[in-house]
Amino acid sequence: MEYNTTRERLILPDYGRNIQNMVNHAMTLTDRSQRQQCAETIIKLMAEKVPQQKDTEEQLRMLWDHLALISGYKLDVDSPYPINIKTDQQQTKPHLDYPDQHPTLRHYGVTIEKTAQALAEMPEGEEKQQATELLVAQMAKSLAVWNKNILAPQKLADDIHQLTNGRVTLNITPQRINSLILAATTQAKPSAQKKKKK
Repeated sequence: MEYNTTRERLILPDYGRNIQNMVNHAMTLTDRSQRQQCAETIIKLMAEKVPQQKDTEEQLRMLWDHLALISGYKLDVDSPYPINIKTDQQQTKPHLDYPDQHPTLRHYGVTIEKTAQALAEMPEGEEKQQATELLVAQMAKSLAVWNKNILAPQKLADDIHQLTNGRVTLNITPQRINSLILAATTQAKPSAQKKKKK
């Protein structure tokens, strides 16, 4: 069995071994047009591994620089940008920015928290009531996955109150909340199961 520790060291680990293998393959291509096409395909795959930036021009420039760096500046292709060659002292791993979001109640996630805050801004009425029930159902699903033992109407009511900074008080009967919890946490059974062959 082959382990990563015995393989070739990744120059830019953030892109993964497959990208490095593709770059190595591109360097073996003798036909320049094939090599160019291969490099452009690799750039597209590299772009999927980094968060989209507002300045796509700057991002493309960075990707072509990284492609050159992975190849040790040996890949002979036509880059749309001048390659910024770095010395060994200047070479640093690219930093991939990830969303820096910290939800109040982590088990619900950022989306539910933002939905709760939007709910707090809605005017009172039937639409807000329906939105509240949908939010309760989604919260029940998340809470059931995180810790089913504490899933209860009062817990959901307290959490909505906390997520909205006290601006929304759950105005749903316990019976209705229980039915929402049941609907949200009951998994549908498979319609048909294949019989095992003997």
